[in-house]
Amino acid sequence: MSAYLDHAASSPLRPEALEAMLPWLTESGQAHANPTAAHRRGRRARQALDDARAVVAEATGAERGEIVFTGGGTESDNLAVGRARPAGAVVVGATEHPAVLEPAVRQHAAVAMPDERGVVTADSVAHHLNDETRLVSVMAVNNETGVVQPIAEIVDVVRARCPDALVHTDAVQALPWLDLSVDAPADLVSVTGHKLGGPQGVGAIVIRDAAAIDPLLVGGGQERDRRAGTQNVAGIVGFAAAVRASLDDRSERLARIDRLANRLVAGLHAQLGDVVETVPRNVRVPGIVHLLIGGVQSEPLLFMLDGQDLACSAASSCASGAQGASHVLSAMQIDTSTCAPLRLSLGWSTTDDEIDAALEIIPSAVSSLRAHEGARRG
Repeated sequence: MSAYLDHAASSPLRPEALEAMLPWLTESGQAHANPTAAHRRGRRARQALDDARAVVAEATGAERGEIVFTGGGTESDNLAVGRARPAGAVVVGATEHPAVLEPAVRQHAAVAMPDERGVVTADSVAHHLNDETRLVSVMAVNNETGVVQPIAEIVDVVRARCPDALVHTDAVQALPWLDLSVDAPADLVSVTGHKLGGPQGVGAIVIRDAAAIDPLLVGGGQERDRRAGTQNVAGIVGFAAAVRASLDDRSERLARIDRLANRLVAGLHAQLGDVVETVPRNVRVPGIVHLLIGGVQSEPLLFMLDGQDLACSAASSCASGAQGASHVLSAMQIDTSTCAPLRLSLGWSTTDDEIDAALEIIPSAVSSLRAHEGARRG
């Protein structure tokens, strides 16, 4: 038995992405072609980039010329939060990814707190807006809890109170699940490929025409002078193929994943009892299930699950052997001293067999740890 339930960290490569990439990785294909070259092979590579740009534009509700390919979500977030012009006050959500929080902290950003569900409301953001505000950044879907943030409402309130400010959303976790043209109508939108079955190390940022961004990388003129460096053609083509496949199967996939996630949660509730869903189902995407499991701790639980080849994550970080609380759960005022936060994230390749495996492996590990703890205390 084995199961991969860590799609929010990185999703397995879709066959469509691999098939699209192979011609750009083999000698028989176009692996050596530079898209800036004037010869026919360069022109083919350039056309492949243009075709990929059109797919990502469709998925994000943008124009082709507004898509800038990057090395991934972190670069896109850093570009948006650290390089927007003109400089001024910044407002960010407290539950953002570190790729947003760290550059924001360097600018002494104001922090909008979430409610008990983890939702950063438009009112919470509005509390920090003033005449100096130039950038607001709130992620579309939280990477730990799966909570969907009200980006359209936040955009409306920023437009009304600070018409010159830009709104950025980290939509890395949202791309597999939401219609970003409706759910993330921001000036700057960060996305990446490996959360929905594309290759790692490739992403994009939507830069609307009105947004002014200073590039992080200069010197080559690529991406309309917004991101210098020879483009990773194979990676970008694979990214676009995964996005295309994700758009094409969205309705079926969301319904299937929702069914699998609900079965997983119901099965764990039935077998373990002391299990709480961290956020209500109606405010999260189907593919991220975040639980608080009573009577155990995350580190030994993850160790046991890994030993049974169940890949998942905890909502806590472990550095130098010291376990610390997740900044997301801390912002939500959730006490994890007597429970194990567990993130089980599903995706395009998740099967019924994997859910069956999880429903055997997790209860067995939790029961063993609870028994051990009971014997220790006894």
